[in-house]
This record gives sequence, C-alpha cells and structure tokens, in this order.
Amino acid sequence: MEAELRWHRMQVWACGLCLVLLLAGCCPGSEATFVGVCYGQCVTNLPSSQKVVQLLQAQSIPRVRLFDADSGVLRALAYTNIQVVVGMTNSEMSGVAQSEAVAYAWVSNNVAAYLPATRIIAIAVGSEVITSPLNISSLLVPAMINLNSALVSAGLDGQVKVSTPHAMGVIQNSFPPSAGSFYSSFVPVIQPLLSFLSQTQSFFMVNVYPFYTFQNENPRVSLDYALFQPKTGTVDPNSGLVYFNLFDAQVDAVYYALEALGYSNLSLVITETGWPSMGYASEVNVVNFQNAAAYNGNLIKHILQKNGTPLKPGIGIDTYIFELFNEDQLPGPTSVRNWGLFRPDGTKYYDISFGGQGSISGGTVPSGNPGQIPIVNRTFCITSVGASFTGLQSALDWACGKARVDCSAIQPGQDCYLPDTVASHASYAFNSYYQDSGMDPSSCSFSGLASITSLDPSECGSLSLVNEGFLRVTPNLKGPWRSNLQVVALTVSTKFDRLIVRMFVCQTS
Repeated sequence: MEAELRWHRMQVWACGLCLVLLLAGCCPGSEATFVGVCYGQCVTNLPSSQKVVQLLQAQSIPRVRLFDADSGVLRALAYTNIQVVVGMTNSEMSGVAQSEAVAYAWVSNNVAAYLPATRIIAIAVGSEVITSPLNISSLLVPAMINLNSALVSAGLDGQVKVSTPHAMGVIQNSFPPSAGSFYSSFVPVIQPLLSFLSQTQSFFMVNVYPFYTFQNENPRVSLDYALFQPKTGTVDPNSGLVYFNLFDAQVDAVYYALEALGYSNLSLVITETGWPSMGYASEVNVVNFQNAAAYNGNLIKHILQKNGTPLKPGIGIDTYIFELFNEDQLPGPTSVRNWGLFRPDGTKYYDISFGGQGSISGGTVPSGNPGQIPIVNRTFCITSVGASFTGLQSALDWACGKARVDCSAIQPGQDCYLPDTVASHASYAFNSYYQDSGMDPSSCSFSGLASITSLDPSECGSLSLVNEGFLRVTPNLKGPWRSNLQVVALTVSTKFDRLIVRMFVCQTS
C-alpha cells in the first residue's frame, strides 16, 4: 500500500516537475552542456554524504554519477539542484530483467522515493555489461525495457532516461575515426539496445579513456595529442576531417559506429573519462599531476565551449570526469587507485575549475612547484637502518610468498639478482609490495624493517643507507661499475632518544 501511495503521488507532481525543469533549461534536449564527476566510494576515510555534497556545491559541479543508488547520498543531494545519474549494479540486473514487479520496486525505492527533491535525470543500468566477462549481456535490454516501463507507469519517463555505460571495447575499429564500427559479435545485443534508446529518446553512454589508448598505441599516439595539446592536427584519410585531440577522435569513432547501424541521430553522454595522477615508477613521465591537470582542465574547457567534434561540430556532449576521490581500496595497479580530483578532506590534488566557459586554461599543479619539473608525488620503500638478517629473510619470504609479490627479477640470472644479498632482495620485494599497495604508508612497515624514501632507487641506479658507519654500495649492473658516488640525500631522525643520520648515496657514471 505504501508503495502504491508513493506511486500515486509521483504521478500527481510529475507533470509540474517537468514544467519547472523546462523553465530552468535543464531537461533532456536542452542546449546546455555539462561536465560532472563520477562518485565512487571505495575510499578510506570517506567523507559523510553531507560533506561530499558540500564539496560538489563549493566546486560548482552541476552533475554527479553514482555507481549505485546509495540512499544516504541521494538524500544528501536533495534540494541542491545537482543533477544525478543513479547506477544499477550488474548484480541487480538479473532480477529486474526477469520481473516487471522487481523493476517497478527498484524504480519506486531508488528513484521515485527521492523525486522531486533530488534531481535524478537518468538510470545507468550496469557498467560495461557487454564487454563484461560475466556473460550477462543477454539481461541488459530486458532490464532496460522493464525499468523504462516502470518509469512510464509513474509518468517519469520524460525526465528520467534509461541507458547503460559502454566501454570503448565495444568498438572494433577506432582509427581512423571514420572506420568506427562495433564488433560483429556484439551487434545482436547492441542493435536492439540502440532501437530502445531511439524509441525512448535516450542517449548512448560510453566511457572514453585516451589515457589507455595512449598506453596501448604509443608511439602512434603522441602524449600532447592525448592531453589536448597538439602541435599539429591528424587527418582522417577517409573523411578528410582534421583531429586535434584523441578524445574527439574516439568520440567520432563511436558516432561513425552508430551511423553504420542506422542510428546517427543518437546523442552521446561520456559517462567516464579522466587521467590518473599516480602510477608505477615506469609510468612517471605519463602518470603524474601535471598530465592529469592538463587533461582534465583542457577537457572541461573543450566541453564547456561546446566545440563538438569534427564530425559533429557545435553538438555538446555531457561528460563525467572519473572521479571525485582516489578509490584507494580498489585492487589492481597503482594507477587504478589514483584518478581522483580531491582528497577526502576536500583539498585538490591539482587546480582545475568547473566554473564555466572562458575561465579555464587547463589545470595547474599545486603552487610551490616549478612548472618545468614533473610532479610525481612518489615515494619508495627500502630496507631500514639496523634491519637484522633473519628479520629481512622472513619478511622477504612473506612478500614473495603469501603477499604474492612478483619476485622473478631477483632470481638467479635475472636483472636484479645481483648483488646477491638479503638486504638488496628485500628492498626490491618491499618496494614492489609498497607500489602495488598504492604507496600506503602502512604497507612499508614490515615490522620496522623498512623505511619510506622519496628517492627512486631505479633512477639512481642504486640506493643504500649509511648504517651506523657501514656503507654498502650497490653497483648498477646495467652498465660498467664505477666508483663515483654522489650523496643525494641526508635525513635525520630520532629513535629511542638516539640520533640517527641516514645518508643516501647512488652510483653515477
């Protein structure tokens, strides 16, 4: 009974709400173009929902994409005028796809319950479902149809659209853009999906990541081209169109793929894009604060100026930057956990503005850093002063065993085997574990056997500590041994009321 009463109330005010939104110029089809953010919650020390919403308001961020239908966040967004894309998780799709009643209940509990106070504008059904290894793509269109039917029953289909975010992996050819096409194996699902989007006047959602394309196709794709900073354009040999950034080229590849299936009039929404600010040491020239600031800052400028793309100039594309915070609890490489724009306390990792056209000239790194020096915010984990042999051996065994660190490089005959000392091997394993853990300080403890340093051992050739008068020099085995040493850092600390001086040295050619 309560659900039925709620549904009735939704029908009463739905028409009035649409009128309000139209007067505000914010209904689907409006000429305004927005840049929002994705809000993932796999974050240590996650702020309260109220503080998150205050951050969005303080930064003039007009839209947010949620990966689920978190009730606390949806309540906190009430009366803020922030437009919201609510996510349905992949695991929820099965029940919704198989039952109209389940879809009705989902819309009632996760959409209707918060309208009109919270401005929900779309439901994102699953995430990259078609390319998911879970083999659930057959559930996608039925789930979308049932959700839309529930919205129609409530009179909400005019302002709440149903779509699903796709990975660029659905596109078989993206270079040149005019060759854009979907993988034929996906077409049996994509064809009815596009028909649904067209009939409901919804939009095609896609996640566009020039960062990954640059990584996979370098050197064919230049870093400047990926960061909206090209020196020259790239000509599509088929269309003759000139592209000045990789983002536009990827977006047009999607447009061409849609056109090939007869859906050239569908609008696009970019549900994820961005650039990580931290990764492995080997990625330092690509993954750093400066490049993240450049990409996201230039992206915002590009979108808000409503440049469109070479294929569709002047056509705005609503875009969501991935993401609000670093999701440091996610598994995988360090870069996976470092896409955030803000720290949990609300401070920026680098300076970009969502404030509007004409006020953005690309992002900048925090003040106090010379512009010509890449800002990498990187630290490393090495064996500590006074570490015992038995302790290091035990910690090394744990790292290479239970912790599953890849220790193949320190096996006999491999690049990092020499010098064949427990301390050297332990430093390698400790730092590998530390980097894989996203440079979490707690991952460089090893019961007091390890220390954090800002000096990169791989760049120095070797890095050791003067340990209470004993100096161990590690040769750079990739070149001839030379005796030239350079003191590169000196740190002073206290432990048990004893002064400890740490002098780092490295081999130079």
